[in-house]
Amino acid sequence: MDKEVLEVVLKKLDRESKIASIIDLQSVPALAKGENYTSTIFRITLKVVLGNGRQAKKSFIMKKLITEGESGELLKELNIAKIESQIYSVVHKNMTYLMEEFEDTDESIWCKFIHYDPQYHSILLEDLKASGYSLVPRQKGLDLDHAILVLNSLGRYHGMAKVLEQRGIISKDDYKPYTLFTDLKLIKSYLYGSISILSKVMKNSWGPDWEDTANKLKIPFDQFAAKWMSMGTVYTETNFTVLNHGDCWSNNMMFKYDFQKRPIDVKFLDYQGPHYNTPCTDVTYFMYVGVQPPVRRSNYELLLKTYHDSLVRTLDKFGFTGTKPTLEEITDTMKRLEFFGLAFFAVLYPTLICTSSEALDLEKVLATGGEEGFNEDVLREPGMIEKLGPDIIDFAERHASGLNQS
Repeated sequence: MDKEVLEVVLKKLDRESKIASIIDLQSVPALAKGENYTSTIFRITLKVVLGNGRQAKKSFIMKKLITEGESGELLKELNIAKIESQIYSVVHKNMTYLMEEFEDTDESIWCKFIHYDPQYHSILLEDLKASGYSLVPRQKGLDLDHAILVLNSLGRYHGMAKVLEQRGIISKDDYKPYTLFTDLKLIKSYLYGSISILSKVMKNSWGPDWEDTANKLKIPFDQFAAKWMSMGTVYTETNFTVLNHGDCWSNNMMFKYDFQKRPIDVKFLDYQGPHYNTPCTDVTYFMYVGVQPPVRRSNYELLLKTYHDSLVRTLDKFGFTGTKPTLEEITDTMKRLEFFGLAFFAVLYPTLICTSSEALDLEKVLATGGEEGFNEDVLREPGMIEKLGPDIIDFAERHASGLNQS
């Protein structure tokens, strides 16, 4: 076939599949209350006419940043909608080019970016549900198969980001320090406030066997804040650092399954907290708040090796020429970040696995400095003690008690 003929054929095919006009538009909430605290998520369903005259249905996801109240002001100040749009339009675009350059036929780990509207702080994205992807209910957490898939994919993501950094396409100077480790108001209101509520409910409602652990969780704020903020220290000279996702837990990823219901692909969502640090920041975050605790405890070394193998394999595949971290270095860094993992588990995990859709009023938490806004009944739900207990004891014994004595 002549090149000119083929060009005409392909252009015609492209025109036929494009949207020519929109007949109807419907917008409905895409997530239930209590599933997202920074954005309102809508599913936009369109009835359209394609270039070939055929009518079809198309759907997209629109994320609109919450801009009202204390939490809205914080989110606007952080400019997270613009930051997320830049991750999609710059980082992911160049990761796609990288995959094409090296003929990598694996699925991308992100959805397609459509549009960013700065006036309305909104982002339009591909609707992954239309492509067969789905969320794991947050109350379940991720089992071993899901966790292995995620950590393999996270290694790919970090590896590609590092290659783009080496090529000068992205830079650590483009990203602010991780807000979770630097914003004292957030640390005191949300993080420290959550642990204070946990200590209180534990002492009053969990029974006398928990009184000693509850007392160990009564950490002076200054000691807690200093230790917490030290977790965000970036050792650029001695550690392997990458662009981190920043909010890597189970509600920020969607999965596709094979005919036996086994997870085969994952897409990461919500790139609202990107920052430069050791990749173990993302890995710790995911391991402690995304994976079912018994799965993490029983398979910790396997999961860490899965991540490290994927990271190194990706760096090699895409021609990275710098020094790659050893498994021992990754393991040591994970050990250093254990306070972050266990403390964040104590703070966040109860709100993830509870049945309530009103576990947290972030607006009230920030407005009252952590005095109000936490639903204490979440910590009294049946089975909560069994799910939280082992890790809470670990945190109290090996980390909190030492801060109480300093």
